[in-house]
Amino acid sequence: MSADLCVHDLVQLQASEMPDSIAVVSGNHHVSYGELNARANRLASLLRSFGIGPEVPVGLCMERSVELPIAALGILKAGGVYVPLDPSYPSRRLSMLLEDSGTPLVVTQRTVANKIPAGKWRTVVLGQDGDDSALDSGVCPVANTKPENVAYIIFTSGSTGRPKGVQITHASLLNLVSWHQRAFNVTSADKATLQTSSGFDAAVWELWPYLAAGASVYVVDPAVRTKPDALRDWIVRNSITISFLPTALAECMIGLQWPPAGKLRVLLTGADTLRHRPPQHLPFALINNYGLTECTVVATSGRIWPEECPNGLPSIGRPIDNVSIYIVDQQLRRVPDGTPGELLVGGRGVARGYLNAPELTAERFLPDSFGGDPGARLYRTGDLGRLLPDGQIAFMGRIDDQIKVMGHRIEPQEIITALDRHPNVEASSVCACSDDSGNGLLVAYV
Repeated sequence: MSADLCVHDLVQLQASEMPDSIAVVSGNHHVSYGELNARANRLASLLRSFGIGPEVPVGLCMERSVELPIAALGILKAGGVYVPLDPSYPSRRLSMLLEDSGTPLVVTQRTVANKIPAGKWRTVVLGQDGDDSALDSGVCPVANTKPENVAYIIFTSGSTGRPKGVQITHASLLNLVSWHQRAFNVTSADKATLQTSSGFDAAVWELWPYLAAGASVYVVDPAVRTKPDALRDWIVRNSITISFLPTALAECMIGLQWPPAGKLRVLLTGADTLRHRPPQHLPFALINNYGLTECTVVATSGRIWPEECPNGLPSIGRPIDNVSIYIVDQQLRRVPDGTPGELLVGGRGVARGYLNAPELTAERFLPDSFGGDPGARLYRTGDLGRLLPDGQIAFMGRIDDQIKVMGHRIEPQEIITALDRHPNVEASSVCACSDDSGNGLLVAYV
């Protein structure tokens, strides 16, 4: 795969070679690769007429649907940077993210257009604002996008009370796609799932490796999305071959009975600590993954095997292609093998940095003193781990008070700051706990 290509170039190639093949399915609706590419081209042409080009952020506020990848692809084809926004967010948070990203324009869909808050940005409703006009859908507008340009920005929780935007380049995204396609033998015959919301960085991973390979992406039915038995039946009925599910849901799924004739061959999981190993004779591989938004979703990956007497928690595997992991002490010196330390991530997946936050970027993204490549950087994860005898990595928690709930990284201080602004709150505290079923909860005390 050429390093000069971008992911939208690969999707365009699939559309030219197999235009009638199914690209995305959502309930009774589907789009072929030809239609996906044509509608994305039309949107890209419209966005270019509004001045969108390389390094220009464009809000993307959509529910999981066939329209979501059309809009994301159209933004990339225009050269823009897509900024995924979950339409379920409160209006004030959407305004904050739009203001912080500096986007001049938001692409949305008819069903959620009324949720876009008023501001300096223009709103484009897919299918209503000229993108389905008679423009030549066979031609992608020239945007001169380079691999070093930013492809998307995803906001994560911030300790200052405001979320921080992580800038991921086309080169980093292409590395994720290339590794994933190789590691899991992705072909045009595969059927994958889109389970997570667009504001969660796993959605990046659920879309582009498959659309760049000519596979089909199936949007998980909302009615079964969080119900293990119903979700299993939906996966079997739709002949899904590869799926990503957040850790808590994946642990429920591997405990179910699966028909031996099912097509699922790989279940990917991550975003939280995996505590259970798969049972014997599970008819698909369980792959545990570790990563961060700042490192293009996935940094390490490994298959989890059934074991009669497992020794500790399942590992987080080994670094993916072109990614390095270093385990260091408080002085950022490498620790002896087997000794716990902070995980530093280097290589092609490391983000450009935080949007409009040079001091925070300098604090978390360090010059790579281990790899030797000029200009290379390391990301300080704040996570603890140790190297196992077989070369895999054991995850050991955090070095600070950052927490995870339902797969989402949360800085408690962001919530504390918001609570303390209330005139009737003198002080507050936030922590994570679990309910009787083991599901994560976020609890505030005031």
